[in-house]
Amino acid sequence: MANECSDLSPYEFARLERIKRNENRLKELGLFKQPKQTPKPKPKTSTILRKRKQPPSAPTRSSRRLQELKEGKEKIEDDDNDSTNNVDAEDTSLIDEDTIDYERMPDAPELLDDEEFQVYISLRAWRLGRKNELEIEPYKICQNRTLCELIRRRRNDENFAKGKEANEIETDLLSVWGIGPSKATSGGFGWEMLDVLNTSENENYLMLSRKNVKVDHKQ
Repeated sequence: MANECSDLSPYEFARLERIKRNENRLKELGLFKQPKQTPKPKPKTSTILRKRKQPPSAPTRSSRRLQELKEGKEKIEDDDNDSTNNVDAEDTSLIDEDTIDYERMPDAPELLDDEEFQVYISLRAWRLGRKNELEIEPYKICQNRTLCELIRRRRNDENFAKGKEANEIETDLLSVWGIGPSKATSGGFGWEMLDVLNTSENENYLMLSRKNVKVDHKQ
C-alpha cells in the first residue's frame, strides 16, 4: 500500500511500515485475527445486558492490539530469545490506543488508531491519484484533517453517509470539517472519498477499530 501513496511524510511511512511488520509477527505467532467477512455482526443485546457492569464515570478502554502485541512479545521471549522474531517494542508506544479519545474528532493522523490509519493511507492514495489527474495541489481536493475526521465519523457510526438518501448523505458529509456544498453534492470529492471508505478492505479495518475498545453505555 505504501507504494500506492508516495507522498507520505517520514512519520506516516515509518508508522505504516511498523504496522505491517507487527502484523506479520503476529501472524507468525498465530495471534493476528482477520475480521470475518460479514456486513453486520449479529447483535447480542441480551448477553451485553447480562454482563454490563456498573457504568464508570468515564468510558473504559482496553486495547486488543496492545494486548496481542504484549502476548506476542512474551511468547517470543520464551523461544530461545530469538531477536529476529520480536515484535517491535517501540511500536506499542507509537499510538497507545488506551489514550485515544474516540469521541473526539482527530485533526491529524497521529490521533488515529492503527486500523483507522490504514484507511487514511488508502484515502491519501486516492487523493494523490486525483491530484495527478487534475494537476492541482492536494489541499484543494481536501486536507488531511478532513480525511481523519471522515474516517473517525464512519468508525464511530457504520451508517454515517452510507445506505441513505442522497440528501441525507450530503448532510452527513457537510458535518465533516473541510467539506463544503460543492464537495458534498453527488459526484463531488466527498462522494469519491465515500467510495474509498466503502471498499471491503477499509470496512474491515474499521470493524477491527471498533473492537479496539469496549465502552459501557448507559441504557
